[in-house]
Amino acid sequence: MDFTEYWSIVERNHTIQNPSSPEKLRLLADYCGMRDGLRVRDVGSGKGYLLRTWAREWRIEGTGLEINPWFVAAARAGAAEAGVADRVTFIEGPALSFAPEPGAYDVVLCIGASFALGGFDDAVPWMLSALQPDGVLALGEVFLNRCPLPPEVAAIAEPELAALPDLGGTVARFEGYGLELNGFIEASRDDWDRYESLHWPAAREWARANPDHPERDELLRQVRESRAAYFGWQREHLGWGIFVGRRA
Repeated sequence: MDFTEYWSIVERNHTIQNPSSPEKLRLLADYCGMRDGLRVRDVGSGKGYLLRTWAREWRIEGTGLEINPWFVAAARAGAAEAGVADRVTFIEGPALSFAPEPGAYDVVLCIGASFALGGFDDAVPWMLSALQPDGVLALGEVFLNRCPLPPEVAAIAEPELAALPDLGGTVARFEGYGLELNGFIEASRDDWDRYESLHWPAAREWARANPDHPERDELLRQVRESRAAYFGWQREHLGWGIFVGRRA
């Protein structure tokens, strides 16, 4: 089962596709200085919650980039239902296939999807290239609560996660690109639990409805392994937050 189909199944019940909440994403809007007339680009826009919600409140021009066709379809349907389809556009395909208009956007978002641009150190320069001089950049990223991990945890952690910096190191990395941090929104344990918990019944519902699917057992295995890793070490040792900044 490919990456996009897996996530379309396990996040079928998610409205917000990150460990956050409507209240925290409203705070993100405040930190981004949302108002009428802004141009917003959202990389990894998922089902379009942010652009759709913001477009209902402000007359923005929003563009989402999303590789998952199921999420793009949901985003477009949601925008139409909300009456904002004339103000938000969702483009399907790899984010790196789309060259941003230099300096064209007031706000550039990548909330939990820096992998779509090659990872943190490729995402930030890409986002900056699309941002007007006084624009706002918002990046949702995972980090370690303690760095380095205890040896017994590092031995079982996924290597790419074990190599992450802690919060202070992530802020330094962010500001190393000439950005000044103007806001930070951290996921709580409740946010994490709510986000992770929605995966499990979604996978179970799909498996029951598709008993003969050739990859049914593999999907259930992946979900079990993900849940075991979450409770085995991630819940205690991983943090996630949204870093909001402007050029210093």
